[in-house]
Amino acid sequence: MTPTPARRAVRALPAALLAAAVALGAAACAGDAETDTASVQDAEPDLGQNQERVRLTEGTSVSMETDSGAMAAVQMTGHEPGDDPQVTITVTPEGGEAEEHTLTLGGELDVAGNRWRVSEIGLSDSRSQPSSTTLTRADGASGTGPDAESGPGSDGGA
Repeated sequence: MTPTPARRAVRALPAALLAAAVALGAAACAGDAETDTASVQDAEPDLGQNQERVRLTEGTSVSMETDSGAMAAVQMTGHEPGDDPQVTITVTPEGGEAEEHTLTLGGELDVAGNRWRVSEIGLSDSRSQPSSTTLTRADGASGTGPDAESGPGSDGGA
């Protein structure tokens, strides 16, 4: 018995549907270069530091410079977990003495004449993923005046 054209079409239909599904799946996985976030690159890579934010990883020093050229080395040197976690940050101005600050979320400190606020705290006891904290510029603060080292979470500069 020879298959009729209708019978051949019925037999070929599942294979055609499978091929179409595979093609659509491959097209969806390929994505559009315009919208695929993995292929979009900024002009500058985010290495954890920019003009408005700095990410500190425990044990790694970051050099920070102000617009006036003042430099300071900043390092997250410790942390205390708990309901109100704290981070210890050491600031060493160029040619100056190291100052240790113990801060909670929202606490502020002076770095090379600029005010910075603790905006994120990520704690870990794993060596493979050390603790980190993010500092963001404190709005309108210049690091001078009667409230220079006071505020929520601040250690008063001690």
